[in-house]
Amino acid sequence: MRVYLIGLIAVAAACAAPVQQVRVQPAVPTASAALASAVESIRPQDFYARIGFLASDALEGRDTPSPGLEAAAAYIASEFYRMGLQPAGEDGTYFQRWPYVTRALDVAGVRFNVQSGGQSRSLAYRSDYYVAGGQRASFEGGMVFAGREIPAADMRGNTMRDRAVILVPSGTDDPRTRAQAITRARAAADSAGAAALIIVMPPSTTTQQIAQGATAAERASRGVPSMPVFYVRDDAARSLFQSANLDFIALTGAASARPPVPLAGVTAQLGGGITETEHRPPNVAGMVRGSDPVLRDTYLVFSAHIDHTGICAPGTADPICNGADDDASGTSAIMELAEAFAMLPVAPKRSIIFLGVSGEEKGLLGSSYYADNPTVPIESIIANINMDMIGRNNPDSVVVIGKDYSTLGPLLEQVNARHPELGMTTSDDLWPEQRFFFRSDHFNFARREVPSIFFFTGVHEDYHRPSDTVDKIDLDKITRITRLVFHYGNEIANADQAPQWDPAGLEEVRRLVSQRQ
Repeated sequence: MRVYLIGLIAVAAACAAPVQQVRVQPAVPTASAALASAVESIRPQDFYARIGFLASDALEGRDTPSPGLEAAAAYIASEFYRMGLQPAGEDGTYFQRWPYVTRALDVAGVRFNVQSGGQSRSLAYRSDYYVAGGQRASFEGGMVFAGREIPAADMRGNTMRDRAVILVPSGTDDPRTRAQAITRARAAADSAGAAALIIVMPPSTTTQQIAQGATAAERASRGVPSMPVFYVRDDAARSLFQSANLDFIALTGAASARPPVPLAGVTAQLGGGITETEHRPPNVAGMVRGSDPVLRDTYLVFSAHIDHTGICAPGTADPICNGADDDASGTSAIMELAEAFAMLPVAPKRSIIFLGVSGEEKGLLGSSYYADNPTVPIESIIANINMDMIGRNNPDSVVVIGKDYSTLGPLLEQVNARHPELGMTTSDDLWPEQRFFFRSDHFNFARREVPSIFFFTGVHEDYHRPSDTVDKIDLDKITRITRLVFHYGNEIANADQAPQWDPAGLEEVRRLVSQRQ
């Protein structure tokens, strides 16, 4: 009984006493355990979800500019915020906006009227003809037939000046060859002072094809204003020649180019002007701030382009170029890397910027703007690691362009050798004739003489086509590549010595840059 009472007293005393909350500090993982957890956070299922969204039809190919591109940028910024990254754009945001002027056909002003013998008639837009480009809002004057080709040497005198030049290009089944011929003709006609170029389309051209051509021509682009080109169906062109009492078959069937032949007594009233719009497309940047009091003011930049080519096949059943590999793969890798570095209990010594750029498909424009207007001092950026199309082809290799130009190359080989579990081979440029050094965003960092390197797995049959979709991504491969890049970036960001150019490599880069400029 005594023991029982003592027990009751002890329980009562415990209940009456104030309760002390003991805070149990979570165990701090070792550096190796923290790195392992960060690496394991880079997972195939995350890539599938990220690429699946970025390359969905809802984003309509992420053209620059477009609502789909804005949606992609907003998604990336929201992920950076969720991960706890510091904004590394402008004005305390994750965004950097850059100027981009587009030009579009002024459809309201389009017309093709013909006057002859006191009579007037109008061709029907989108069924008889369509028009691309144009500096002049309107033109009224004569027409002249130039044959099948317009060699610059034949464009002398004033025969073409201030007139609309008619061309019947030699038939070809290759659209690219035909387009090149028309580009040459436009340049030659422009040098001769012509006001417009009229291309007679093949007789087999359908009304649907003309409408599709009109739709493509109406889309805004960054193209430099140029002479308007009117694409006219064959039977409509024949009527123009008949109005001038000319034999269309005889003229167009000549074996060689004839001297320019004016369409006497026929006047054309053409409208094909353009309107200009200034846009501000987004780059997106987030940062993991470095832990070293001194080295934190130096930066490693991971980059990938967030844009693609948009609606690339208008009028077809599948018009959207989704850009899963190009470059939702690299963009998703940027986000996976950001999440992995953000979860480290101690950040690397140097700061790391995760940069998604737009306008790559328009000529590396977003990265060019960032390199010339960086959100941190350009001289404090120690290296750029760029990733573009890293989700396809050989499952166990990745091409790394720029390995020979700086110490970034030997370091990569060392890091890869320390991680045989990833099973990746890092290859030199396998396609130097394709000039891929010039074709992705690392080029603009190299142009500013920042040591740069480019991870790339090569093009394929779905390149710039609607068939570049998420189901074709090798999720295991892209996961292993990104894990390798994480280890690699961690080495660079923790090194006391910044990457250095090889003297011969820097001279070669300078030579390559001068070729591009």
